[in-house]
Amino acid sequence: MSFSFKKIIATVLAVSSFFYATPLAASAAEKKTAVSNNTAVANTESSVSANTGSSVVADTGSAIKVIKVVQATLSAKPVKATVKLTISHKKQKGAKITGYAIYKKNKAGKWVRRTTVKKTGKITYIDKYTTSSRKNIYCVRAYYIKDGKTYYGKLTKAVSVSVKVAAVRKKVTDKNSPVYGKTLVLYCYADGSMVENPTKYVNENSFKTYSLYVNKGKQFVTAYGVKNGEYYPLRAFICSPGYATPVGSHKIILKYRWHELMGPCWGQWCSKIVKDGIYFHSIFSSQPNSNNTISVRAYNKLGTTCSHGCVRLQASSAKWIYDHCKVGTSVTITEKKGYEPFKKPVIGKLPAWHTWDPTDPTAQKYCKEHKCHKYAK
Repeated sequence: MSFSFKKIIATVLAVSSFFYATPLAASAAEKKTAVSNNTAVANTESSVSANTGSSVVADTGSAIKVIKVVQATLSAKPVKATVKLTISHKKQKGAKITGYAIYKKNKAGKWVRRTTVKKTGKITYIDKYTTSSRKNIYCVRAYYIKDGKTYYGKLTKAVSVSVKVAAVRKKVTDKNSPVYGKTLVLYCYADGSMVENPTKYVNENSFKTYSLYVNKGKQFVTAYGVKNGEYYPLRAFICSPGYATPVGSHKIILKYRWHELMGPCWGQWCSKIVKDGIYFHSIFSSQPNSNNTISVRAYNKLGTTCSHGCVRLQASSAKWIYDHCKVGTSVTITEKKGYEPFKKPVIGKLPAWHTWDPTDPTAQKYCKEHKCHKYAK
């Protein structure tokens, strides 16, 4: 029995076509997560077969040529709510590479191409589209493009990464901390960093007791929910105290929806904490019951020490305290500079014409009309 050389070539090409599949259109998520210098790869696949080859057979027209594609390497670790992939490849004489194809298992447990990176050597890729309800599983392989055709190296071993958020209890041992000796319940990512917005994981309305700490030196307030003797950091509010703001332990003793202050001027969501007339309140207005005549100058000084003694806040912060903290709520004013669970918030400045607080839910119509902020809900 005899075979023609053309039939042998046809047979080899039929076998080698196993390593190629139909093109896959990049999803919207893939496009969003594409890194710089990414290009779409011709003849890429919609699923991944195991044990695809690092050496493939190419039809050169007159001879059979083996094309070697490098072996990729992969490591991954959580970074807050994202996963950082580090991709490289092993050195192999004569092996080729154009870039890397990155795959991730979907909810059904099937491999789906995440993106392709047209770059060689060591690279990093950040996956922002992670899930905390299950592990994020990845694999990678190198690819090489020649004469319009794409050749693939072997898949790396699968790497599994968790970004699950967990409650972590921490006893504060820093004697210069405002909450020294307290046990805090912190919500942390798998890499140990604290979640910036823990109210995604704990219901801030579920607490019967709250405690407020005003850091006079750093000009911000930390609100804690208190349960079974443990403190849950919930929110941080930028503020403006004054040099006359009294350090010590206080309690909320009265609350007013609107109240006349010094000047005269008027504040919203006022919570009185000292009998001599020290309040938490919104940035003051020049007119009674007027939410669009605030002092822009005072708003832009939030985060500095500039009041007559009250603790000035953004409207949304003053309202949160007014809504959640009943009369009798503990308020501690301190100048300690030690450990705090939150960093001091940062806010933008207002132009002179913006005479309302953009966080004020009663003034949202003004931001909507001017299209100046994502107004309060």
